[in-house]
Amino acid sequence: MTNDPAVDLDATVLTLLDGLEAPDPAVRDEGSTWPLIDLVTSGTLDDQRLRTLGESLVKRLEHPRVEARSFAALVLAYVVRAGVEEPGWFSRFARWYVTEREVTGYDPQRGWVHVVAHGADALAAFGHTARRPRHVLDAAVERMLNPEPSVWREQEDDRLGYAIAVTLANSQLSAEDAVAWLDPVRHAFAAGEPGPVPPFATNTMRTLRMVHLLIATRLLYADTELSVSNAEAVREALADVLHVVTPWMWRATRN
Repeated sequence: MTNDPAVDLDATVLTLLDGLEAPDPAVRDEGSTWPLIDLVTSGTLDDQRLRTLGESLVKRLEHPRVEARSFAALVLAYVVRAGVEEPGWFSRFARWYVTEREVTGYDPQRGWVHVVAHGADALAAFGHTARRPRHVLDAAVERMLNPEPSVWREQEDDRLGYAIAVTLANSQLSAEDAVAWLDPVRHAFAAGEPGPVPPFATNTMRTLRMVHLLIATRLLYADTELSVSNAEAVREALADVLHVVTPWMWRATRN
């Protein structure tokens, strides 16, 4: 049984929480994760229980099993989307997300692990309402620039790009921060050397291309259309950063 101080959660919820660490994907996914998400989205749990659940999920980001960490982040996304968030949750989430080394998408034996994608879902939830959205964008950049062992292959770049786009639509984001978050990416690309493209660079290029696409469309979050107030400046900045790695494809506007 869990060691979480979840005194406001009943035995059923505690059992579901324990199931997030199950090695059997059927138990972890259909047996625990989605029933927990259903409880969050159905309104069954009041705000106090959602806070207790959220704290238990954040604590699981330190769990020794990657499955528990990853699926805790996925359920946490829905708790935050429900409008419940405690001070310190984002910083604890970000410390885990930007440093997690297990980036397997799907494993034939373990099923979905999907750390980058699940974490991106939580990042989108935080970014949608963050008072300091720049911190969310900085965490996304750290995740992209992390020296990954492999190229993402299970639409992780799409999910992370979406999280970035949602955060860019946050009205608290200043015009300066809407483009300045890209500076570390520009420096990383400029420092590239001839030879095979490192996985982090491929992942970052693909993610930023998705951001460019999303902010040029009718972006949705929880079925609500979002607007990126600095969309033109962001698209221009994205194109200029990507131009560093594909200078023969188009003329950079800032040259």
